[in-house]
Amino acid sequence: MDLTEWVKIQTLYDSEKQASRIATIVATTEARLANQQQGPQYEVETRVEQVEHKWQVFWRKLFIGNKTGCGGGCESCNTPTAPRKNKAKVIPFRRPSV
Repeated sequence: MDLTEWVKIQTLYDSEKQASRIATIVATTEARLANQQQGPQYEVETRVEQVEHKWQVFWRKLFIGNKTGCGGGCESCNTPTAPRKNKAKVIPFRRPSV
């Protein structure tokens, strides 16, 4: 599938509001499935058109770039995600002299 090609959802909806709601769901779902933490990133476009007194949803994915760098979750590079606190200085306790 060419990523700039519009995909047509076969279901026809009775109202524009209902089709718009479905378009939002499709955009969110497809974006979550297509995008990776590191790697290709896509933007999902949707459009709603009237077809014979009903409404139909179209969508497509557009490549917007690659995401590189550390996501901070694998801990393979041993870089702390939270800043380390300075260790406290230990003060020796002296017994009172009598």
